[in-house]
Amino acid sequence: MKPSHDALGAPIPALPLLGITEKNVGSYSVRLNKILPQLNPFSLPREALYDHLFGHRWSDKEKNRRYHIHGKSVLQFLQLEQGSSQYLFMGCFSMAGMSVKKSYDGPLDLVYDWRGHEDESLAPFVGRLVISCKRDQGYTGMDFDLTNPKNAKSFLERAVVHSVRPTPFRVRPFPGYDQMRLSHPELVAAVQDEEWKVALGNVQGVYLQTDLSNGWHYVGAAYSRNGERTGLLSRLTEYAFGDHTGGNLRLKQIPDAASHIERYFQYSILEVFDMKADARTIVEREHWWMQTLSSVRHLDDPCPHGYNTL
Repeated sequence: MKPSHDALGAPIPALPLLGITEKNVGSYSVRLNKILPQLNPFSLPREALYDHLFGHRWSDKEKNRRYHIHGKSVLQFLQLEQGSSQYLFMGCFSMAGMSVKKSYDGPLDLVYDWRGHEDESLAPFVGRLVISCKRDQGYTGMDFDLTNPKNAKSFLERAVVHSVRPTPFRVRPFPGYDQMRLSHPELVAAVQDEEWKVALGNVQGVYLQTDLSNGWHYVGAAYSRNGERTGLLSRLTEYAFGDHTGGNLRLKQIPDAASHIERYFQYSILEVFDMKADARTIVEREHWWMQTLSSVRHLDDPCPHGYNTL
């Protein structure tokens, strides 16, 4: 007997794909981590990312009930974009104790112990399984205790497979040129991601590097030379690897430049041009942005404030 067309098009429940059914669902909890305006977890190195995912959020009893991880094991998911109902599977971990860790931006934080507690049988789905899960309107919690029959029923039925990527997800979806803002670790992942490579490889443009440790800028231009089709991708790839300076004089002068750039630099796009635009136009716009953002440092500057030279 052939399945009906309705059955062929029906959503695939996500939890059974991970081996979680009505029989064992009560052993788990789910944490749906959000993308926040002030912090994009995808920008963090792996250790810092998982410390963030396992952060112990609240201390008072009422919030403890709704915002702390319960159950023997937790399924960690990370929202792909702010406001989205799509979440990336980040792993399944057995719950142990808690430790005080230094967070990526400095302060100490109480973190659930996750190192050495991952369920390796589900590792093939980590970074690849994307689920769709619409949250109840008005509910702001991130932790869902599946010993609660209502939560268990909701996730078994409403958490469905959106996609399974062929390779692990390393950077968020390309957001559009005017929305691009990447840390250095994100830049490294982006220039190796097919979606980002297509987007960045098909335009020329003026880009901005910002040193978050001091607010200084470097404005640069990416354009085709000698008839070669290069685009932004080629130039940004130079910053992703090697010493990360792209050969720029002032960037090379930063003490321990590679390490500093990896930790503090942020990359964005100021203007894009199609591949037919001439280099002179792009360079003129580059210099306009240099003056606008005051990114040129002169030798006699009493208060140095930029990384560009003329």
